[in-house]
Amino acid sequence: MIQRRQWHGVEWSLFIVLTGSVLLGLLYALLHMNENEHGNIFLTIFALLLSYGIPFLFWRPTYINTTLYPISVILTGIPLQIYLSWMQEDAYLTINCPLMVIGFLTDRKNAWWAAPISLVAMPVAYFLILHRDMGMGVSELFSIILNAVLFFAIGLSLQRVVTSNEKTEKLLAENQRQYYLIHEQNNALEQYANQIEQLTLLEERNRMARELHDTVGHTFTSVIMGMDAVSYLIEAAPDKAKEKLDVLRGVTRNGLEEVRRSIHQMVPKEGDMLLSQQLTRLANEFALHTGTQIRFTTIGEEFEIPKQTKLSLIRCLQESLTNAKRHGRATTVEIKLNYVDDGVGIRIEDDGVGTEQLKVGFGINAMQERIFALQGTLQVSSTVGQGTVVECFIPAKRLSSF
Repeated sequence: MIQRRQWHGVEWSLFIVLTGSVLLGLLYALLHMNENEHGNIFLTIFALLLSYGIPFLFWRPTYINTTLYPISVILTGIPLQIYLSWMQEDAYLTINCPLMVIGFLTDRKNAWWAAPISLVAMPVAYFLILHRDMGMGVSELFSIILNAVLFFAIGLSLQRVVTSNEKTEKLLAENQRQYYLIHEQNNALEQYANQIEQLTLLEERNRMARELHDTVGHTFTSVIMGMDAVSYLIEAAPDKAKEKLDVLRGVTRNGLEEVRRSIHQMVPKEGDMLLSQQLTRLANEFALHTGTQIRFTTIGEEFEIPKQTKLSLIRCLQESLTNAKRHGRATTVEIKLNYVDDGVGIRIEDDGVGTEQLKVGFGINAMQERIFALQGTLQVSSTVGQGTVVECFIPAKRLSSF
């Protein structure tokens, strides 16, 4: 297996120890080779450098070959060790430091052959070749194997330390990355929450504006028209004028209560009543106080619908009646509430003055926003001299029937 990376600090330490052992071997050869008649100083130096240089080709910074390094150590280290032992007529273990490196480079892929060869095969081969000439016994073989296991285990332990440190560093880096990611996501969530808060506030302001516009506008239109009628009755029929004022006082109180309910995000007080009953009551009150003739018709089998849908249709009728009287000066209004299988529709037609260029004001915009929010449709058409028609339809599933 080939790895392309820089050395760790432990590997530099192993390199220094390995190089130091080679330098000590060279120093020993220079000082003692002349005393031994079997030795050749130049051959010894060459063998030492060869056993050091060839494995270094496969274990160096930026290039590590965990397969060829042990092989190169076996091919150069064992012959050198046998030669030095034969020359000195004593066990000469030059392969100890390379064994530490082999242990350090051993992993699951090469452990099945590197460990047996390094710990058993090399010591046995060394013993079998030299035991006759040097008189080695089983105890020497055991000592050589134990020595190899010791240095191999040192290298393997260093590898485990390095691996553990690398995992710790990776875990720390991952934790830091996750921390920064969570921090960024938290900032994004805070910004999103602030945006949602601003949008919610804006939507609530718009809702309140629509509610107040429809409620206050409808109530005040009824009151103003009623007070106009009272002004004519004060002199002609004071008792009727007083009665009319009492009725207008009740309408004003109801309007005030409606405003309060809108502020507290409540549905109309009649939220549990049928829609047709609420619309009929609304139309009758408007007709009573404005002198407008209103015809109300319910088509189809009435069924319960969501409160938000019911409220939107109520506001639509309020705005339409207010516009019919204030802008169209209508005297007659026809209202048709139509229940079909897939929703509820309302049609408000008046006989007002009408217009060729229909101006969409705040009231109609508010109606559109309410209805479109419920996936409904709104159509407003007007013709000069023929009045105005408002048609609204909101999809609604049948919850229950009556």
